[in-house]
Amino acid sequence: MTYCTTYIGDLSDPSFSWDGGDWNGNIPRGIGPAFPPPSFNNYNSRFHDWVSKTKVTCKQTDYGGWVARVDKTQLLDFIGYCYGSMQDERITELKGFVNSLEASGEYALVAEEY
Repeated sequence: MTYCTTYIGDLSDPSFSWDGGDWNGNIPRGIGPAFPPPSFNNYNSRFHDWVSKTKVTCKQTDYGGWVARVDKTQLLDFIGYCYGSMQDERITELKGFVNSLEASGEYALVAEEY
C-alpha cells in the first residue's frame, strides 16, 4: 500500500539539496502540521494538479518526493484548492500556521509517497 503526505517544509534544511543530493530521503524537514488528506483522495493528485495549474517551480528531489517552491499566498491558495470551504479542526490549525508565516518567506510544499 502506498502512503502519501503533503506538508510545508524548510528549504534551508541542511540535509536537503534542491540541486541534486541523495535520492534516498532528499526532502526538506517539515515545519508545521501535515495537510489532512482530502476526503475524496488520499494520494497526492491534488498537489500535482495544483502545481500543473499554477506553474509554480517544482521538481522531484527524491524517489518518492516532490518539492514546490512557494510563498505564503501560494500555500493559502493550495489549501483553498484542496479543501474549498470544508470545515475541520486540522484545516483550521493548518491555516493558522500558514497565516503565522512571514509574508516574504519562501517555503517548500512537499508531496511524499512511501
